[in-house]
Amino acid sequence: MLWPLALLLNGALAYLLRRQRRAFRFAVLATLCYALMLAIFFLWTFPANEATGNWSFAPAEWEELRWQWEASHAVNTLLSLLALCSATASALAWRPQEVDPAEEA
Repeated sequence: MLWPLALLLNGALAYLLRRQRRAFRFAVLATLCYALMLAIFFLWTFPANEATGNWSFAPAEWEELRWQWEASHAVNTLLSLLALCSATASALAWRPQEVDPAEEA
């Protein structure tokens, strides 16, 4: 799972863009999406996987677990799309910083 890496990289992007308000906000939104995705995975998806032995057997409450598993994947898919769009918007909103000639010397 690459979500922790995506969370760290988007957080780094937000930090680097902290002086460009619009690009920064998009990068923060992408970071928050990945944080939510991880939270959803560990609160709903992972417990359903554990309760079913990674779907190798069906416990008594398997229908509820299946709904929980499917819903968590659906929400994470939407969050993933929003994160991708936000990171792309952040890159498109980025503007090169003007360099002060006095700093170059």
